[in-house]
Amino acid sequence: MLLSELLTLRGLDPTKHSVKVARHEDSRVNLHKFDRKELEIYQSHQSRPVFDRADYLVSFIGEERGLARLLGVYKVNTPIAIRPPKLSVPNVELRRSIKRAPLYYDLRPLPQFKDFEDRVVVKWTGAHINWVQKLLPKDKPVVQILPLGREKAFTQYGDVFLKYEELCRIVQYPDANADWHTALSSTAGVYLIVDGLSGRLYIGSASGERGILGRWRQYARDGHGGNKKLKALLTGHVNRQQHFQYSILRTLSRSLTRTEVVKVEQDFKNKFGKLACALN
Repeated sequence: MLLSELLTLRGLDPTKHSVKVARHEDSRVNLHKFDRKELEIYQSHQSRPVFDRADYLVSFIGEERGLARLLGVYKVNTPIAIRPPKLSVPNVELRRSIKRAPLYYDLRPLPQFKDFEDRVVVKWTGAHINWVQKLLPKDKPVVQILPLGREKAFTQYGDVFLKYEELCRIVQYPDANADWHTALSSTAGVYLIVDGLSGRLYIGSASGERGILGRWRQYARDGHGGNKKLKALLTGHVNRQQHFQYSILRTLSRSLTRTEVVKVEQDFKNKFGKLACALN
């Protein structure tokens, strides 16, 4: 199937409208660490009028081997606004990026493509020449439609960096994310939670037969996992867990006792210091 055919099935005929496609990839920032809201802010700010004369934008995030995964399909409502609306942007990398991009586009997602977001993967041709193109005549072959709830593929423990919403999808859709469930349940370890708004840290550990996955399931369920300071933070700030980020500091054998695992956890707390580990 071609991308134009998929769009037409949902009521957007590229032969009757001006449709542009974009593959976002930036050597200056790691876009894969941005959440959806941050990515949409990022693409709305441009240094050149790249989306001019387009009725619709089909937006992708660059993947390996010349592939691209769908971010969304957007109506381009206004050509350019020289003064974009004032936004609250806690992400430092994103703030720096949009400062270099004085032009602002009003991009509104089309609801009929909501269930395709993060799932449709296309083969991108000419990505090294143009990151934004007219869809026709350079159509894109759809190479895969990922299962509902599929997150990015697990690679290695040192690469784990999950936003709260990503962790929730992994837990909620085990069949679509079997690689994550296998990896996280196969090891005990020490992990790090960062409050993205304040920069404060929580260092914790997981042990037993369910490994890290067993502990992280609790965070996906309530955001705090029973920790007193995390619970107090969420009580005072509704939905604050949406800014939490999860990574793994060290993997450990599941055969270790809880006492042995906690000792490694305490070693990391000592290294980071009490000031950094303000949420412990």
